[in-house]
Amino acid sequence: MVRKFIILGAINKKLLLPFVFSVSQIAYKMFNRYYPGKSNNIFNFFSISFGMISVILLPYILRIKIHEYSKEKKIQKRKCLHYGILAFIFLVYIIMKTIPPFMKGDYAVRSQKSVNFFSEGAFLIMGIEMTLLAIFSYFILKYKYYKHHIISIVVFIICGICCDLFLDYYREMFDFGFLINFIEFLSIITDVFYYYYQKYMMERLFYPYWRIGFALGITYLCFNIALLIYVLTSNDKINSKDSLVKQFYYSLNDLDIGLLIGRLIIIFIFIATNTALNILIIYYYNPNYILISFQVSKIIQVLIDEDKEKFYCLFFFILQFLCLMIYLEILELNFCGLNKNTKRNIEFRGLEDLTQGSINERSSSVSFVEINNDYLIDSNNNIGNNIEMTSRTNSEFIAPGK
Repeated sequence: MVRKFIILGAINKKLLLPFVFSVSQIAYKMFNRYYPGKSNNIFNFFSISFGMISVILLPYILRIKIHEYSKEKKIQKRKCLHYGILAFIFLVYIIMKTIPPFMKGDYAVRSQKSVNFFSEGAFLIMGIEMTLLAIFSYFILKYKYYKHHIISIVVFIICGICCDLFLDYYREMFDFGFLINFIEFLSIITDVFYYYYQKYMMERLFYPYWRIGFALGITYLCFNIALLIYVLTSNDKINSKDSLVKQFYYSLNDLDIGLLIGRLIIIFIFIATNTALNILIIYYYNPNYILISFQVSKIIQVLIDEDKEKFYCLFFFILQFLCLMIYLEILELNFCGLNKNTKRNIEFRGLEDLTQGSINERSSSVSFVEINNDYLIDSNNNIGNNIEMTSRTNSEFIAPGK
């Protein structure tokens, strides 16, 4: 029988979540690009807020018995502190995602990039984030990483650098200057804290995931209310040098109410879906699985936007995707013991040891050894070298099936 070098790892229906998330992200990008009519960012932000808040409905949609998940440890007496830290991290996350597009100015508008530089910028960015996610989870949540993880990360980063060179992404980064690139690098660190603090709250503090999503939505709503107050109190209005204020008042001119309402409803649906998928991925797996979504959507973005150079990257795209699947143990390298320490095999060995121990325990508890139909040996009654045989009729032992 031919040995397979790559085999399937642990597969279940929940693994569809990252791929559905990818499809939803791609559809959302296409919607933003091709939906007609003027867009008002402030109105869009409010629709996003309510979409995030709607995650509180998940227990009712999935028919989860809330009281079963409300068992809280003593540590949860500090709820205000935990949710306060979450809100602070999320606000920093929002600000770090908002600053670079404004600094890039017209380029961001023309290219429709940098809304999420992680999924639309250089491939090296994703490799750096994968590394930081691994380091953070190792020290904070005590996750273990083995040879197949390290090999996957190294090959993934090398392939990403090759793609960036073919697509000339580094020249684009140099054009932006040091400050923007530095802020985007800090944004990667913010990503890591943002995702893994949510995981920490779920895994170590036992907060329900829908309440975490709801808290994020409320935080974003408060942020948007502050933005709206700032825009409404601005003196220059449409002549303002602030692009946010200027865009708000400019979009109100000749505004098509029907298209605006349609846009807000579709945004709400997309964000409600994406928020639910995002929080479920973190809950069932860990933030590393979100990389699947970004990787798939990024590859589609390149195939749509770039010129002939994109075809030179197809080999590296495929190799990167395989590395990601191996890193997440959806695929396993079945040679040189590289799949010895996958989660599936570790659990299998633990179950095997537990089963063997149970068998040994049961066998040691039986002291009678059957000689024939008439006699048994009681191993517990051996004195010195003398072996005592007991008549089956005199023994209280009854063998199974007799």
